Amino acid sequence: MFSDLDEQLASTLKHRAGGDVDPTPFVQHARIRGRRLRLRRRALIAGGVAAACAALTSVVLVLPGGRTTDDPIAPASALMLPEARGAATVRPEEVGADPATVHFSPGALVSGAEYATWRAGRGIESVEFRGRSGQARFVLARTEVLLDELQQTLSSAGRPQPRSDVRVGDRPGVAWFDPSGDRQLWFVRWQPVDGLWAQLDTYAPTRDEATGTAGRVRFDGAHRCVVPFRLESVPPGGRLLECSVTFGRSARGTFVEGALVVGDASGRWLTVRAQPAPAGGARAGDLTAGPYRARRQGSDVLDMTVEPFVVEAFRKGWGDGYTEAEGLTILGGYRPVGDPSRPDTW
Repeated sequence: MFSDLDEQLASTLKHRAGGDVDPTPFVQHARIRGRRLRLRRRALIAGGVAAACAALTSVVLVLPGGRTTDDPIAPASALMLPEARGAATVRPEEVGADPATVHFSPGALVSGAEYATWRAGRGIESVEFRGRSGQARFVLARTEVLLDELQQTLSSAGRPQPRSDVRVGDRPGVAWFDPSGDRQLWFVRWQPVDGLWAQLDTYAPTRDEATGTAGRVRFDGAHRCVVPFRLESVPPGGRLLECSVTFGRSARGTFVEGALVVGDASGRWLTVRAQPAPAGGARAGDLTAGPYRARRQGSDVLDMTVEPFVVEAFRKGWGDGYTEAEGLTILGGYRPVGDPSRPDTW
């Protein structure tokens, strides 16, 4: 195996062929190379010791803002939203009307999940769980049309099979599946109460297992859709349309991202999203957004750093119709709330 030392030897010998060879550069290079090898060997030994120590100790949970704890990686319950006060039977007119409230509990869907994304507003409420053991999405809507308009989020072969009648608990419904490799993506749709529609998308080996999982979703309580911030400066006529938040169970912390959608009666809307800020300090900005400094990210996105989060306002793609000036006004009303590591304080 040739090295840079071999190449230097050959080059120098060729250059000084027939004359005396000065060994000084060779010895100097060998010393440098030897020093690098010793440092590399020490690093490998240190890494092995660290790995052994890590195997003997509990995993340290790194929370947003850099705070750590000796607790193990978050349990599955950390993927749940805080409970809302006053559990009551869900009423159709309430579903998707209040972006701060989710009117169901997902039951067994949380088992084995590593991430959960909750949404509420604009006529629907939903949760999507993702993990190594599988994925599932549950949606509650005021009309069946809203379910038909949903974009499919779980992968399949794109060959949905004919529907068949099923029962979810004591309620009638329909189920169909779409092949997905060695498993099947099942869709179960039913009305948990008159005037309200529900759909579960889940991977399951049989129709009975899919409908059984759907039957474990509960509608006798409510949860709060929460994010660690508020928007206190919305243009005239604007209001909160939707809330979404993603939790994870990784050692980096349970909060992955949160977003609020604001809009008005004319159809304009804009999304503000917050995520944990990457290491390396705040991003410089040349625009003013209330007490903050913001910057352009392309032509359609504004962003700023308000520790411990990066905050973005999407004017297009995840928005439509708001001007840059209005986007800066909305960002200027951004206010952090609660402890970033405790959703119950948001």
